[in-house]
Amino acid sequence: MMESSWKLKQPKSLCSSSTNISNKRGRPTQWDVSRGGDVKNNFRSFNVYVPPNFCSTGAQQHDEDVPLRVLLAIHGYGGKPVQEIRKWMDVADALNAIIIAPMGTETIKSQKKLGWNAVECCGDPVLNEIDDLDFVIHGVMELFLIQFSDSDSSSSTSSSNGKNKRVHVIATGFSNGGFFTSLLGIMKDRPEWLVGIVPTGGYQYDINAYSSTPELAVFMHHGGKDSVVNPNGCCIAHEQKHQKNGSKSNCMFDIGVQQETCQSAQSVFHLWSSINGCSSDHNVSRNIKEGDANSVESECFVGKDCIEPTSFCIWTNEGHSWGGTFPGIEMMQPWMEDVFGRAEKKRLEQRDDSESSETSNHRLRAGNSIFLSASLILLGSIRRNFMRISRKRKNSEDPSVEEEMMVLNPANQTGKHKIEQSWIKLLFHNWGFVSSVRGTGIKQATYSIEDGANPFHF
Repeated sequence: MMESSWKLKQPKSLCSSSTNISNKRGRPTQWDVSRGGDVKNNFRSFNVYVPPNFCSTGAQQHDEDVPLRVLLAIHGYGGKPVQEIRKWMDVADALNAIIIAPMGTETIKSQKKLGWNAVECCGDPVLNEIDDLDFVIHGVMELFLIQFSDSDSSSSTSSSNGKNKRVHVIATGFSNGGFFTSLLGIMKDRPEWLVGIVPTGGYQYDINAYSSTPELAVFMHHGGKDSVVNPNGCCIAHEQKHQKNGSKSNCMFDIGVQQETCQSAQSVFHLWSSINGCSSDHNVSRNIKEGDANSVESECFVGKDCIEPTSFCIWTNEGHSWGGTFPGIEMMQPWMEDVFGRAEKKRLEQRDDSESSETSNHRLRAGNSIFLSASLILLGSIRRNFMRISRKRKNSEDPSVEEEMMVLNPANQTGKHKIEQSWIKLLFHNWGFVSSVRGTGIKQATYSIEDGANPFHF
């Protein structure tokens, strides 16, 4: 996927004078973006919610030890960004995380319902092949991070390409948004900032698309009585009696019509368990409805010994109505805290390793500098000794001088007393220092001693 030319219509500040910094909730702000060229849907937008404590913490002040947390909330087909913000607002406040809620594109024939091209679902965005991955990655997240970094250009977290090295994002979405969230998780060249996904009421069906997916924290949710997105999977219905309300698949809106076989939500959870290296068995918990011991609200599966947290809940009596509320909202806060915490710990470990490596390299460079300085001093001493002997030989017939020259040059070729060696090897080969000075840029010397000649030629 090539980077596109999305631009922010008007620069925004997360903590301007109009932003509420008195521990009270402020209103979400709309950020408008556009791009040139003859491309459908050149003008898009996304909403940003800033938690009340964010503007008084190190996260906004670009504190290197306080990473930026983001919930990327994708609305369902026919939904709106504000619904997702309201749904996740309490969780965002507790996590001190910003909510970014993009807006989909319209399906004209369905009363202008907003939706996403999430391959399996839904509406005109799929038919028109809208590149919503490009919009969300480059037109939303990348522009937001550029703007966030540019508010403090001296920050060590900002870089020339505007990417923030300390941002961690958990994406979540319902229905069409769940399909899109799942698509983000398995896409090729997945953004480094994505550390977890929470697809609810929707997931990707193509099992081949999961084959090369790297580890990623996942918590799937699905309604056990979902009549729109079947928990047993959506796929093409060859017989009309199996088609759902005029759809060509066994689900509504032609969901999964590209698939010959259906993949259940639980089977996809097992795919993620394999990706994340979980053991073959899982912890299972059942949440009982208060006051009714016979009513199981949900059955949740938690992967064991996983590289990344991997969970799935089937909500027994729930259908397809989580656009504004979600029954599992309370269990998501500790899960997201764990995922963010893991990512932040890993980042700090990588930073410490990098700093340790830099320190070691600095010490090595300093050691090499000292070593080379000493070498040059020693070389100068040898040069002076050669010059002294050469002068004595020229001005004297003393046989002891000739004897001294023979010691320095046992080869004594035809009386010219040539010595041709790399001075680095001459000085250091026997001590194993040659490798230490290679690549330093110091030019090796070939020297010779003849009558009246300078014994060193660089």
